[in-house]
Amino acid sequence: MDHRGLRRRLAGADCTSCGAAIVDDGIAVLADRGDVAFVQLTCRDCGSRTLSLVVQDAAGLRLDTARHPELDPATEARLAGASALGEADVADMRRFLDGWRGDLRSLLGGGA
Repeated sequence: MDHRGLRRRLAGADCTSCGAAIVDDGIAVLADRGDVAFVQLTCRDCGSRTLSLVVQDAAGLRLDTARHPELDPATEARLAGASALGEADVADMRRFLDGWRGDLRSLLGGGA
């Protein structure tokens, strides 16, 4: 399904967990609609998997999981030092959401 060579073109993208470069055989193209694609990135170093949206614009291909320049340096440093999510984190969130009865906006603190 990789008729545009996305795996080769996206090789070297940063792992969202440990920052290592993702190699092309760690990239699976799940769906490609031309100007947008969905890919799964699997890190050879830490084993984390990330689903990412790929968009094509005048600047070329962009991953929605790539570093975002709108983050200030302090936030970048804080996020870079965070440990990867583990199974216990996922289990905790599942328990929390099982009991959640509000909407997404109130969950994220946006008010009504």
